[in-house]
Amino acid sequence: FLRVDMMAKIFLLFIISVVTQECSHNCEASVFLSLRSASDVLRRERRYNKGFLEEMYPGNLERECFEEKCNFEEAREVFENKDKTMEFWYKYVDGDQCASSPCQNGGLCKDDINSYVCWCTSGFDGKNCEIETVRRCDLNNGGCMHFCEPHPQEKVACSCAKGYKLAENRRDCVAEAAFPCGKLGLSVSSSLAGSQSVRRIEADNETESSLPDNSTATLTPILADKKQETRIVGGNTCQPGEIPWQVVMIYKAKAQWFCGGSILSQNWIVTAAHCFGNKIPLRSIIIRAGEHDLTKDEGTESNHHIAEVKIHPQYNSTRSQYNHDIALVRLREPIALREFAVPVCLGPKDFTEGLMQPGDAAVVSGWGKLAQGGAQSVVLQKVEVPFVDRKNCKISSQTEVSRNMFCAGYLGEKKDSCQGDSGGPHVTKYKDTWFLTGIVSWGEGCALDGKYGVYTKVSQYYNWITNILGAGL
Repeated sequence: FLRVDMMAKIFLLFIISVVTQECSHNCEASVFLSLRSASDVLRRERRYNKGFLEEMYPGNLERECFEEKCNFEEAREVFENKDKTMEFWYKYVDGDQCASSPCQNGGLCKDDINSYVCWCTSGFDGKNCEIETVRRCDLNNGGCMHFCEPHPQEKVACSCAKGYKLAENRRDCVAEAAFPCGKLGLSVSSSLAGSQSVRRIEADNETESSLPDNSTATLTPILADKKQETRIVGGNTCQPGEIPWQVVMIYKAKAQWFCGGSILSQNWIVTAAHCFGNKIPLRSIIIRAGEHDLTKDEGTESNHHIAEVKIHPQYNSTRSQYNHDIALVRLREPIALREFAVPVCLGPKDFTEGLMQPGDAAVVSGWGKLAQGGAQSVVLQKVEVPFVDRKNCKISSQTEVSRNMFCAGYLGEKKDSCQGDSGGPHVTKYKDTWFLTGIVSWGEGCALDGKYGVYTKVSQYYNWITNILGAGL
């Protein structure tokens, strides 16, 4: 029995040996594929353009660096420019470090690998240009919210418009009056923020009628002298209280309006001097504040009589109807300040002129004509007009543009002030406060190609105004 078992084991080992030897010659082909066969099963796209001629074809950024990860040399082949390659490479390696706008105070951000560099404007330093090295009034207005003046020790001294006081940081201005100048009321601001659309006004004609002193009834426009292109075309209808410093001048005997103006204080308004050249007796003129729709009594209006008019001493209509075109009007009855009747702010000469930069937009408003030769508006209109540099202003006009005037508007767009807007405000917003920068004065037509509106330059008359108004401003 043991002998048979031993013989069986020897036979089994013999069989295994034979099979193993046979497979060493013939089994490889059944387990592993040849190179050609394997390539038919597993294919991959080649990164090169045309095989070994790749260098003769331009690089492709999407294929080289986005479909697959590229190295710096491959990126350089795409741009073929070191600076452009570096600009791309910084963002490609770790994203754009400038995406969060880390540079403050007008600094320019340049991306780098895992970092960024801020190129600071003059007067600022630090990693993010957050350190103010020099405070000057000609650099970011010295950091002041309103007015800036040089100071021997502190470099600059900030001050505020009437109705405001300096905050603890000595830079910001905090309202201390119920209705400070240049600020819209809370309900008006909320209404404007929630408004989704602005409707355009359709012109309407009204019949003439006598106007009692306290009436806010329907009005009609006075037709100005054809020679007097007193100057809204292409504008939008204002919401009630959107231009709360706007007033309208009314010839009460005929219930007609003829000019606009701006509230400076409870007792004073400012307008154009030429508005008083129509021979209307002062006792027949009403100044209306809080007006919006001239055809309706909206409950926001108040009428005021004129106590006196102070036309600028250098104004002479026989020499020039529009040079020094400014007048101050003292009211017999003070204006009760409210959301719909708020003064506009007035700034010193340098500050105001700093707001008047070519290209920057200001707002003009009034009830003037909606088109050249057309009917006047009955609902207050506004239009944004950019400042125009003095050279282009003078070139555009056949009439002399003195240094007491400036141009605003568009050469190719139908947006302008027009007849009936005269005396109204030209205002500019600075840090959420509106300042008076001009007075609607004249123009050669309304929104004509190649022509601008011309405005009285209020900055030229700051001292004259403050001398008259004194503490009343």
